Amino acid sequence: MRLHLLFDLDRTLWDFDGNADRTYRRMFDVFGLERLCGVDYETFHERYRVINDALWDAYRNGTLSKELLSIRRFSLTLAAFGCDAESPEIVRLSRRMGDYYVEEGTRQTGLMPGAREMLEWFGERRDRFVMAVITNGFSEAQLPKMKTAGIDKYFDYVFLSEDLGYMKPDRRFFDAALSKMNAVPEQCLVIGDDYKVDIQGAMNAGIPQVWYNPCGLTPPEGGPKPTYEIKDLREMTGAQASCLPLLQAGSLRS
Repeated sequence: MRLHLLFDLDRTLWDFDGNADRTYRRMFDVFGLERLCGVDYETFHERYRVINDALWDAYRNGTLSKELLSIRRFSLTLAAFGCDAESPEIVRLSRRMGDYYVEEGTRQTGLMPGAREMLEWFGERRDRFVMAVITNGFSEAQLPKMKTAGIDKYFDYVFLSEDLGYMKPDRRFFDAALSKMNAVPEQCLVIGDDYKVDIQGAMNAGIPQVWYNPCGLTPPEGGPKPTYEIKDLREMTGAQASCLPLLQAGSLRS
């Protein structure tokens, strides 16, 4: 039996925060936002982060479209510093910033610590594992950045919420992914950093989980303990995988 490994992408494999910060800093300079907004980068980005997180929650809940998310995360941030979010000029600027973010962001290649070594280890054992990415991100960003970072070659499947019609943590996302792989939950392992989106979503679908938790966070109050928990992705490989009996039993035989 080949074990099906379903990896979240952002903040699990791809260094979303580091790559995004480099992109935002360039955007801040390219679009002259210090002059336009009258604040420094750190102030602008902190307000953007709060607004973007709230809009992503609305998108996951189905109350905001992808198109509006792409524009409003910038227009509302600009509005927080005195711009008119509804003016044609600011809407056009926000759309240009959205396009720039996708184009520049997909050029970034930073991965989470140990991600490449882990993927190479699994890549040498393709006869033992089926590799998949599971992500809520947009296709125009997720697919190119995997290719640019050189990790697309490791995966047999890439499951996007846009394609499946459901978003993590909805169990229907996981059910649809498993159906396309012709797999059952007991043959699978979900690896992700977001407890609510990845871990609880997998729990609800009956799939064992690995919570990638490098910062040592605790589950939300009342949240069940994940099947496994790691702080370094390299704990998934070789002798270090002794902490993951499912890996050992399923695929670490010589």
